[in-house]
Amino acid sequence: MLINKEFLIRSLKKRNLGNFLFFKLKDILGKQPKPDYDFPILINIETSSVCNLKCIHCPPQLNEFKSERRKHNFIDLSIFNKIMDEIDQHGKRSISLHKDGEPLIHPQISSILNRVKKNKDHKVYITTNGHYLTDENIKLILENRIDIINLSIGAATKEFYEMVRGKRFERVISNIHNFLEAIEESEWKPRVLVQIINLKEINEIYSQIEAFKKYWQNYDVELAVWDKLNWGVFDNDSDFKFRYPCYSLWESFNINSNNIVTACCMDWKQELVFGNVSEQSIEDIWKGKEIDTLRKIHIEGKEDEVPACKKCNYWFWQPRLMNYQNN
Repeated sequence: MLINKEFLIRSLKKRNLGNFLFFKLKDILGKQPKPDYDFPILINIETSSVCNLKCIHCPPQLNEFKSERRKHNFIDLSIFNKIMDEIDQHGKRSISLHKDGEPLIHPQISSILNRVKKNKDHKVYITTNGHYLTDENIKLILENRIDIINLSIGAATKEFYEMVRGKRFERVISNIHNFLEAIEESEWKPRVLVQIINLKEINEIYSQIEAFKKYWQNYDVELAVWDKLNWGVFDNDSDFKFRYPCYSLWESFNINSNNIVTACCMDWKQELVFGNVSEQSIEDIWKGKEIDTLRKIHIEGKEDEVPACKKCNYWFWQPRLMNYQNN
């Protein structure tokens, strides 16, 4: 059994019971669908750990990312198909085709996009830096009815963008405008988010965020500002008094391009390994001893005993264990 409810409630009384009961009340009143914890709700599939950018804040630029295990990979198409065959057996799921690299750079991205929506009920996400939003890839995204496109731009001006990301600003903006124009002419209207990360280590970031909002406010996109994201690299200096169990352990499944399954999308060092999808099924890994041990550590409030979790601040984005809306 994945969750001992009595133990969970007893543990959360020490942390923030009010928040927990609020979300449970929403479940009871039927305002939230009851999650199926026998199989992950969200499956993150790193189609590529290769990236064309050199963002100063991103894990691929750090020395630890250059280890033998973390060397740049593209997911094998046969493994991807195996993953999708199993997911398809479990009804509607959310599937993200991104983790640490640029998904559209995969040499077989057309086959991946054609396969991922074979079950049209799945909700599929892609995060891209926009440089590979070619006419061909735009057509693939729209024809395959990809649901959500997250455009990770990270800047509002040419100077700041090229300092942080090391590539031409004009090219990515032109690609995004072409994409938005193609959506206007298409029957399929995906949800489009334009994203910037609040890098508190960079003084100019606050003016960039305001300029970013001003530039995109007149376009048919949603703005996403990720605040205080630290990738588990910097010390966790959250202002939050309570730390919640990380919802990712109960809801999401993270497959790296080298087939290794890790704890969450922030575990870019692959320190917390749960299995390998080339050798095991998703379900066996999901119900395995390794992930269950980490769940218990989080429920007991002992996250700081796990190096990969100690510095991570991703958890306070979604303080909502057992509260996932998959619609």
